[in-house]
Amino acid sequence: MTAAETATAAPAATQCVDTDVEAIRRLTHEYSWAVDNARLDDIVALFTEDAEWDVTAFGMDTVRGSDALRAFYAGLIENTTHRCHLALNHRIDVNGDSAAATVYIHAFVTMPDGRRDESLGYYSDSYVRTGQGWKFQRRAAYPLLPAPPAPV
Repeated sequence: MTAAETATAAPAATQCVDTDVEAIRRLTHEYSWAVDNARLDDIVALFTEDAEWDVTAFGMDTVRGSDALRAFYAGLIENTTHRCHLALNHRIDVNGDSAAATVYIHAFVTMPDGRRDESLGYYSDSYVRTGQGWKFQRRAAYPLLPAPPAPV
């Protein structure tokens, strides 16, 4: 490849990675929106069918597969009246059709009895590119500050 060909190929590759990074960032925002608005089908659709959701650091079990994800999030929705997730400080690394990231999370939930819980932590994510776009293949949540038990 000539120097001129290399110079024109590099911006195209960077542009592709930038597009992937933005699509992954959007995926994390879609997740927050779906959870906060009790959109159970939308939540499950953001994950691969064999995805893993690891919440052991918050005293719960690891959830695997679409059916288990649906049950987990149905319980969360049932046990809270309001939810608000803020996803920020994305650190995303793309490697072809897979990617990994850490994403800070500031989450609030309100319980049916009016109690409000707050969590500060981060997600450790693995993503895969599918025919429907980027999806979570694995998501794990970790506290950065002490947190109360989750309402699930």
